[in-house]
Amino acid sequence: MAADVREIERKHDPGARHDPPLTRHSSAADVVLAYLRDQVAAIARYDPLVRRDEPDAVHQMRVATRRARSALQAFGSVVDREATRPLCDELKWLGIALGQARDTEVMLDLIKAGLAGIPPALIAGPVEARITAHFTAELAQAGKAAVAALDGRRYRRLRGDLDRLLARPPLTPRAERGAGKVLAKPVRRAGRRLLRALAAVPEAEDRDAALHEARKAAKRARYAAEAAEPALGAAASRQAAAAKDLQQVLGDHHDSVVARTVLLDLTGEAREAGEDTFTYGLMYQRQADRAARLEQAAPPFTVEILDP
Repeated sequence: MAADVREIERKHDPGARHDPPLTRHSSAADVVLAYLRDQVAAIARYDPLVRRDEPDAVHQMRVATRRARSALQAFGSVVDREATRPLCDELKWLGIALGQARDTEVMLDLIKAGLAGIPPALIAGPVEARITAHFTAELAQAGKAAVAALDGRRYRRLRGDLDRLLARPPLTPRAERGAGKVLAKPVRRAGRRLLRALAAVPEAEDRDAALHEARKAAKRARYAAEAAEPALGAAASRQAAAAKDLQQVLGDHHDSVVARTVLLDLTGEAREAGEDTFTYGLMYQRQADRAARLEQAAPPFTVEILDP
């Protein structure tokens, strides 16, 4: 296993390459494939760290998976979208397989922080012990599920498909054109989709669901802009930064929505055990108030990627 890990890291080490700097005059294929290459390298790098349960490893591997999938979806005019659709489906599967462990870690930290902010006089019953017991079981199950996915044939096949994609990418006729001209449109499109998702929130029947869709659109707008930064320069950097800020706020909002669902589950468990449920109700309301503040705090977003 150690030898395999060293070979993986050597094979995917970005520092081992000596490619010329990417600019707007580079081909669109060079810019997109360089970004994809970095994400595949990150997946390889964090694989052994996830298996060793290193801090933040699941999160980083999941982000690389999402970035790779986002790039394939955003730049289908460069790397043929139809040819890579099955690969996108498999990257989505991997993100979900890793997601349970990461989401459980985030939720435990959030609920523990919420409990720590409550005065001791308002804590009724064995709240901390119940929270710990609830999440200990979930974390163990989620960690095993993530490693089981990495040990499976489906993951090995995905890794092979990613390597084959980089070795023989299914490029379109636009791929050899200048990146500055080709990549502006898909990056601008991702930004405008985010604007439409934000505009849909006020009239949505389910505002929480609409904000979650906006959060996903923010990730796509961010990753598309990040990938195109070598070609589009400061405008892409600004879109990536603005989308990241918005993604963070909307992500915190979504976490508060999920936290309330978990708190309802904990309330039910406590009630069945004959325990006082006052503290769970207080934590629930605090999360609801937090979500309302976060929605109001969402930063503005504009699209400034123009035709070259």
